[in-house]
Amino acid sequence: MATPGYISKTLRMKPEVSKIFDDLEAWLDYCRFNLLPYNPADLYRSKEWRDFSGKGNDRRGYRNKDRGPRNRG
Repeated sequence: MATPGYISKTLRMKPEVSKIFDDLEAWLDYCRFNLLPYNPADLYRSKEWRDFSGKGNDRRGYRNKDRGPRNRG
């Protein structure tokens, strides 16, 4: 007997959900290897996550990677 189409659509994991689980797994490995406290609720909010993911580094004087450093004087 063939499986109905609506069942195969609902049992498939959405890309957004799979990205969250992949990020959680990578975050767990990072915390474990660097001896950081692991709290899944702080996944996208903590300072350590921003350091790990590389996001939040735009405050270091660079607007875009193509433009280079800002002129401050």
